[in-house]
Amino acid sequence: MRMILCLMTATLVLGCDAAKPDPAKVEQGPVDAPPHTHERGKMMLADAGPYHVALTAHLAKDGNELDVYIETDGDEPAPVALPLAQIVAKAKRSGDTKEYKLIFEPAPPDERPKGEAIGTCSHFVAKAPWMTRADMLTVVAEIEVKGKVRKVIWGEFSPLKFAHHDEPGAK
Repeated sequence: MRMILCLMTATLVLGCDAAKPDPAKVEQGPVDAPPHTHERGKMMLADAGPYHVALTAHLAKDGNELDVYIETDGDEPAPVALPLAQIVAKAKRSGDTKEYKLIFEPAPPDERPKGEAIGTCSHFVAKAPWMTRADMLTVVAEIEVKGKVRKVIWGEFSPLKFAHHDEPGAK
């Protein structure tokens, strides 16, 4: 009996230690609240800690792009400029195993809110020449917010549905 109690105690102790999260790992929000997405107009929203990150498509005959906007969470969202030089993401088409790397870089100054401090940005753009209007994408990015890397996931993203710009002749 004593042997069984020792084994059970060891299993519980080891099991608890193994289940402790590593603080250096990417944060995805509370355990009881899995990442989720929602929509506002032509943008698909995902959570990044205290902020929303909006994804939208720009469909043009000279090359398609994806735009990311970082903003406050609430009824009247406002841009949040973070000290990021770029945002790296990966995209996959539905039913495809190939991954596409996306490098979101700060949008040109005339496309960003006035008054953003130098070295900060709230609007990022990535070229996506492989993307078509008919695609259904899953886009995953890791964004540092308030000292923590947050995993941001946009699932079932339709470039056509979420296109803020759609030129005739765009693929």
